[in-house]
Amino acid sequence: MTSKRTTCDDDEESLQILEKPPGGLKPNALHSDDLLRMGRYSIFLCIFVEVAMLSQLSNTMLMVYAGAAPTIKSCGNLTFASNEEACANYNYCKEQNDMTFERQFYGITEQFKLLCEDAKLEKLGTSIQMIGVMLGCLVFGQIGDLYGRKKPMMFCLCMCFIFGIWSALSSDFKKFTIFRTILCFFNGGQSTISVVYMIENIPKRSRGYISTLISYSPNVILLGILAFFFQEWNRLVLVISFLTVPAIVMLAFLHESPRWLMQKGKVLHAKKVFLAIEKFDGIPESKSLNEIELESFLDNEHDTQISESNTKVGKQHSFWHLFKTREIMTGTFVIAFTFFATTLINYSIMFNLGAVAGSIYMNSILIGLLRYSFSLFSGLLDYKFERFNRKMCHGICSIVTISIIVAIIVFCLTDTASTFSTLIRIGVLLSCAMTSQAIIVASIASNELMPTAIRSISYSTAQLCSRFGIVFAPHVFHLNLYTGIDFPELPYAILLAIGLADFFFFRFLIPETKNKPLEDFIRKKTVVNDEEEEDRV
Repeated sequence: MTSKRTTCDDDEESLQILEKPPGGLKPNALHSDDLLRMGRYSIFLCIFVEVAMLSQLSNTMLMVYAGAAPTIKSCGNLTFASNEEACANYNYCKEQNDMTFERQFYGITEQFKLLCEDAKLEKLGTSIQMIGVMLGCLVFGQIGDLYGRKKPMMFCLCMCFIFGIWSALSSDFKKFTIFRTILCFFNGGQSTISVVYMIENIPKRSRGYISTLISYSPNVILLGILAFFFQEWNRLVLVISFLTVPAIVMLAFLHESPRWLMQKGKVLHAKKVFLAIEKFDGIPESKSLNEIELESFLDNEHDTQISESNTKVGKQHSFWHLFKTREIMTGTFVIAFTFFATTLINYSIMFNLGAVAGSIYMNSILIGLLRYSFSLFSGLLDYKFERFNRKMCHGICSIVTISIIVAIIVFCLTDTASTFSTLIRIGVLLSCAMTSQAIIVASIASNELMPTAIRSISYSTAQLCSRFGIVFAPHVFHLNLYTGIDFPELPYAILLAIGLADFFFFRFLIPETKNKPLEDFIRKKTVVNDEEEEDRV
């Protein structure tokens, strides 16, 4: 069944493309993905995503610093040898209103007096903010598939800037939490769409190493440096907000994803985007794409997909389509669980950095360096060796993380944790690096596994589950505040069980996706006369 293409929208008028002399397509180009190259445009787009990720990461990890609790040294005529002793006299200290602190960072816990038993209010506030991120993932995953990648991202970035400024001016904890939750809603939206946007605009062979190069890892280092120089929560929030501006400016010079345009039937607009990219790349006219050949090529690809499918051009898809086939449903579940598990492990440790030996700034910077070093090394292996695929990389990360957690549990059970505190610190930082890389691998696999029609929706579901992990993460190492049971091994035992489940699910329940072309429609297998056929929906 063939269908008419939809007419191009007003955005096409902004693409001023000159007529080109006869050229040609890339040799052996079988799919529109094969037309993509790592030229100036792709590099500029990757830089934009990295800058946007600085905003995303900083807003997500802000509470690592803003929620860091100081040590109460004295109040009134009392001096304390430990924070436990201070907390035992906290009710008296609150009445005195002249507490002195030892701190690494001036956070909301000190300004709004969220200390000792009141610390759970700060943890609750952090969880509420992460619920905002979850809702943003959910809403903008659907919006990104319906209305494109560029416009929703621009809106989210602008809202992050505005509400970031307002949150920095908050006069109490309630206002702070409200503004940060709204900001996190839009932060979740832009984080969901930006990765999909990048994957759809880079060559398939480059997805692995680009996704490791362009990641949150270097921004962990930058955030640690920023926190060191701006050691007050409101000043840091203002800096993070203004760092969103370069991303807004850069996005204005980028185009809508041609992959999304093709799936929506806007082939003429997709053609103009491909030609505009070539012009941006500075490709000589003699080697550039021929307009007539390009339009014919895109027409054939689009019409072939439509004729083989049971769908209409530009058909709207929803979350229900994630359950359309067993393969899509299983893939969605596994990727979502991987996001939840690795994020829970990563952020449980990150939010507990204040309890780990050493400076909170240095620990963050070391985590960033370890994450980025391993990411770059993984990217190199992915590019050079076909056998170093998604499952192998995820498996290595999981095994290292599980081994570290087991070792920490043993140290706790044998009462040797204080003796091996330095070793535990190294293990904790390394486990953060491993879980970070596992998230990157899961992101790539999710976007390669899912068709364009539901790619953003599926990735937003994974992001939603990752935010569930962040919602629970602040509480994992503070379960004693809720249960009254002091059992230091329990948090690590929970993380161990979740890590093991993630390893086996990812290893055995989804297919390998490395170097696979991106699909546009959902493949649905049916059985006719005992023979398996493929339809698309």
